[in-house]
Amino acid sequence: MLLGVLAVQAQVKTVAIKTSAICGMCKATLEKDFTFEKGVKSVNLDLETKVLNIAYLDSKTSPDVLRKRVTMVGYHADTLKRDPKAYAKLDECCKDGAHDNDPPKKKKDGI
Repeated sequence: MLLGVLAVQAQVKTVAIKTSAICGMCKATLEKDFTFEKGVKSVNLDLETKVLNIAYLDSKTSPDVLRKRVTMVGYHADTLKRDPKAYAKLDECCKDGAHDNDPPKKKKDGI
């Protein structure tokens, strides 16, 4: 007797996650980290748009898990806030305002 086995084949899906990444070091950090994430097939951060594009196996992970991972590396992910401890460990060039060329803002009291 032949037993039929239903094989569920994983599909490769993509998700685009808006991040708070700002520089080449951010790109390297996120892309390297996601190299080791279960189910991730490819990852690319577009620095101009700050969007992290991830191709993943839907049987191994999900967009919510991937967004959470971004926060655990130290960056915002869509509406999720970054993990403060992970953010503190980022290189200085990856922190808010590190690449602002604007002059310092004046305080409201004029000082």
